[in-house]
Amino acid sequence: MIAFTSDIDWAPEAVIADTIEIFEKYGVKCTFFSTHYSPVLNSCNRKLFEIGIHPNFNPLLSGKEGRAEDILFEIMELHPDAEGVRCHSMLQSSLLLHMFAERKLLYESNHFLPYHHGLKPFKLWNGLVRIPYNWEDDVHWSYGYDFSDSKMNLEDEGLVIFDFHPIHIFLNTENKYRYQEAKKFYNDPDKLLELRNKEVPGARDLLLSLLDYCKSSKKETFKQIEIARSFLYGGGI
Repeated sequence: MIAFTSDIDWAPEAVIADTIEIFEKYGVKCTFFSTHYSPVLNSCNRKLFEIGIHPNFNPLLSGKEGRAEDILFEIMELHPDAEGVRCHSMLQSSLLLHMFAERKLLYESNHFLPYHHGLKPFKLWNGLVRIPYNWEDDVHWSYGYDFSDSKMNLEDEGLVIFDFHPIHIFLNTENKYRYQEAKKFYNDPDKLLELRNKEVPGARDLLLSLLDYCKSSKKETFKQIEIARSFLYGGGI
C-alpha cells in the first residue's frame, strides 16, 4: 500500500502550489500536514488531497512561554475538519497523545521507521490510530543516499509511506548544503527557482519517478485518513 504525505513547513504559496500541481497532474492522492493558513492548500481538491495538522511544539522545549494546548487550539482553529496529526520534528509524548484524542483526532503519524518493511497501523490505548511511515526526503540524504533510488520496496505488502516537503520538491534538493544555501531565500520563490538542483537526481526527480511508477502500474494510492478508516472500520488493510 503506497501513500504520499507532505509536511508543508511554512512554505510560500508558490512552493505549495507547485507540489499540489504535480500530484494533480498524475491524479495521485496526498495528505498534507499543515503548519499555517494557506489559501492554495485550503482550496485544493479534497478528492485527491487531505489536510491534517502539523503543530510545532518545539518552542516549548527551548523554554519559551506558551502552552501545548494553545498551540494545538490555534492550528485546529485553522483546520477544524482535520482528522490527523503529524507534529513538526515528529515530537511526541503521552501528554500530546491525550490532547489529540481529546480533540477527537482519528490518527497520528509521528512514528518514523526509515526503510522498514511490513509496516501496519495499530491502535493506541486512547483510541487513536498510529500510522507509522518509512521514508522522508531529508532523512534520505542524511543517510548519504542519492535520489536515483528510494531504497523502498514498492511491492511491499505493508505500508510504504513517503514524506516529501514542498521546499525540497521545489528545490529538487539532493543534500543539506543546497538547502542551507537556499534557506535564507525561503520566502522568495523566484530566487529558490534559480537555486534549483539541475545537476544530479534530487527529491523532485524521485517524486516524479515514483508518480510515474504509480500511474504506469495503475497502483492505487491512499490518503492517511483512508488508511485509518480502513483499519478501524474495514477489517484492517
